[in-house]
Amino acid sequence: MSPADLASLSTDALLRRFEALCIQQYDALDRNEIAAFNRRYDKIQAIEDELQSRPGDQRRVLMQLFGHPNMQVRLTAARANLAVDYAAARRQLEAIVEEQWFPQAGDAGMTLYFLDMGEAKYE
Repeated sequence: MSPADLASLSTDALLRRFEALCIQQYDALDRNEIAAFNRRYDKIQAIEDELQSRPGDQRRVLMQLFGHPNMQVRLTAARANLAVDYAAARRQLEAIVEEQWFPQAGDAGMTLYFLDMGEAKYE
């Protein structure tokens, strides 16, 4: 979907599309289909960019996905919100680490490590 197509979608539609793409990423990762996982990355980033461009930075809507039963959804939503609500996003990343659902727990742990080392920047 082009940026213009994304701009025509409601915030709720973008939220649902984000969720679906993250679940597809999870399934691809589970099947060790790295290329399929990666193809969804740019689509997810485009949704984040569209939400960020909306008045008040609407990435905050992705916080509704915190606590989602799918770990990839939770992880991606948490990372998308680090610049919007750092404390809430960090708590979500810490919760993912505590649940020990790999590989997402490892990814969340590395994100926290890089944040703590000052080597990660989220906008």
